[in-house]
Amino acid sequence: MSSSGNTSRLDFARKYIQLAPIGTGGFGSVYSGYRVADLLPVAIKHVPRKDIGFEQVVCNGKVYNVILEVALMLKATGLTESVGQSAAVSLFDWFILEDELILVMERPAFCKDLHSYLKAHRGPLDEREAKIILRQLVDAAIDMHSKGVFHRDIKLQNILVQFNYEEPRVRVIDFGCGNFSTEESYFTLCGTPAYFPPEWFDYRTYWARPTTVWQLGVLFYSLLSAHEHFKTTDFISNHIHISSTLSTDCKILLNMCLTRDPAERATLEELQLCPALRETRPQTNQTCTCPTLLQ
Repeated sequence: MSSSGNTSRLDFARKYIQLAPIGTGGFGSVYSGYRVADLLPVAIKHVPRKDIGFEQVVCNGKVYNVILEVALMLKATGLTESVGQSAAVSLFDWFILEDELILVMERPAFCKDLHSYLKAHRGPLDEREAKIILRQLVDAAIDMHSKGVFHRDIKLQNILVQFNYEEPRVRVIDFGCGNFSTEESYFTLCGTPAYFPPEWFDYRTYWARPTTVWQLGVLFYSLLSAHEHFKTTDFISNHIHISSTLSTDCKILLNMCLTRDPAERATLEELQLCPALRETRPQTNQTCTCPTLLQ
């Protein structure tokens, strides 16, 4: 895999029409647009050159400098440009220019990011809907980690929900803070500090999969409480509490995710098999168990 994207701004202008801005973040601005050849809706992200992350990878004995965000998106979608085939949005094209990187991505229809959706809802989501969203995100996280992708910034703003399906369908966006998923520890903070796991604040280190589980717990808590300003430090200080009015299922899931010790925190696979999420799936004959972590 190389990062040899197109270097021609003229070619970008010939292939794509850029329209109105749809979002900004710490690592770039995103615009709506469409592909000239077939009028396919796209999202166009501009990343300043100084914010482009490169990573050295070895392939067949050779060392390549790859654009990390490009590499992660291609790995997350299995190197396919098919629209809607994975939870992660597809990357169609990229242009590495003198002053910026331009990413051209899938733009899912009939969707909102979870932050906007929760705000419009004017209150917490129904527990079943929140569990459907969590179940899909757990499946997506397992798939991404199996492909070597650590998103590292799972939060309401980075999850789209599509509403043109029988149930809300989640799509994962913005891999700008991501890294390759390994079993090794990480020592560099990247992402949203408020949602980093307790081990970062305790030891200034963290691990990929336990961090993902923690961030899924934070997101699930936000959906159930309409709480937009969760901070791990507040949770550690006992300033944030799990509501006693929630169902036992939701309390179990939150306690599985929001466990301070990463060694005691549930794994993604334990979450996937937990009966509290299994009920949101089609019925099967599979027997699953998960630990009861209620106090």
